[in-house]
Amino acid sequence: MQVYKVFMKILRSKMGIAITYLAIFLFIGIYSANNSPNQGNFSENSAGIVVNDLDKSGASKALIDYLGKTNKMSEGAPSDREMLDGIYYNPSRYYLTIKEGFEQRLADGETDGILAHAAQDGSYYESLVGSKIDLYLTTAKAYIAAGNSAEDALSKAAEALEKKTEVNIISEKAEGFAQMEGYFKFIPYIFLSVFVFALCPVIMAMTKTDIKNRIFSSSISPKRFLLENALGALSFMAVVYLLVIILIPVFAFKTDITADMKIAWLNCLAFTVFCASLVLLISNLVSSEPLISLIGNIISLGMSFICGVFVPLQYLDGSVKTIAAFLPAYWYEILVSALAGTNGQVYSTSLAVKCILIQFLFAIALFAATLAVMKAREAKTTHNA
Repeated sequence: MQVYKVFMKILRSKMGIAITYLAIFLFIGIYSANNSPNQGNFSENSAGIVVNDLDKSGASKALIDYLGKTNKMSEGAPSDREMLDGIYYNPSRYYLTIKEGFEQRLADGETDGILAHAAQDGSYYESLVGSKIDLYLTTAKAYIAAGNSAEDALSKAAEALEKKTEVNIISEKAEGFAQMEGYFKFIPYIFLSVFVFALCPVIMAMTKTDIKNRIFSSSISPKRFLLENALGALSFMAVVYLLVIILIPVFAFKTDITADMKIAWLNCLAFTVFCASLVLLISNLVSSEPLISLIGNIISLGMSFICGVFVPLQYLDGSVKTIAAFLPAYWYEILVSALAGTNGQVYSTSLAVKCILIQFLFAIALFAATLAVMKAREAKTTHNA
């Protein structure tokens, strides 16, 4: 295992950038998973209402009682200056004046001009209280038209409007695999960066002519040389895969090993195999280590931006999606979204098979291209010799 040991020795010298990328990913991934929005209850906001009741009638008292059920009520007759100061320093403050003759005019079916208010113009609280009062008076007006007195109509209106519907806000990421979507969606960028930047320089160093000639002059055969190189690369990729894809989700996030999680693991495995083929191709095409950083950044960032890693798929333009469909990261993200039920994707077994199979096909295509490059280079070397 001499070649394997040399491979690992060189790899250790390249681990700095890999560890940096993994640390950044784990920070972002853990933050995303721990801050996934969950199901919550809807709660209505309340305003601080100051009432100046000039009518002092049963109908005006009924209106005050109705508003007091969901708002903070107080009585007073503030001056214009006091109202301006109150609104300026407290946007939730709402000043309501119930004009004299309120009950009588309401009994006659009139609702215009029976109230006056002061609030921050166009504010949320002005709309909140105003719409509540309008709905209340409109409902009471209907009861009055049916023959009820103004006071009874307001009482019945309050009873009718007290019938509330329990509202729950359901986010797209509620439970199950959906909580891990923010973690798994960044895998393509991290795996592309870590594997390209860490492995390509090692493979290039191991396949340099002088090193190969020195190794082949010993008892090590070319076949063994290739196998031990492949074993070194696969060992590194296996460790990263087990750590990032299985160990951290299961032990750090206490994620249950469900059917969805197993499919997500297989999805990541397919993308890892693609990354392995990409690393082999780049290592055989590029002869300068500085070019690896350039090519690696172009591929990882470019693929991430147009395939839904950095920008949710639902926000991508149709033409961008058409281009992205020719890249494996797009199909990886499609399956992640389907498992989480986000971005308009619906999971099905056929979709999972399709997404995973396409990624493997990309890997096979790159591997075939790598073999072609290697044969062309070997033929060129033989011809020159």
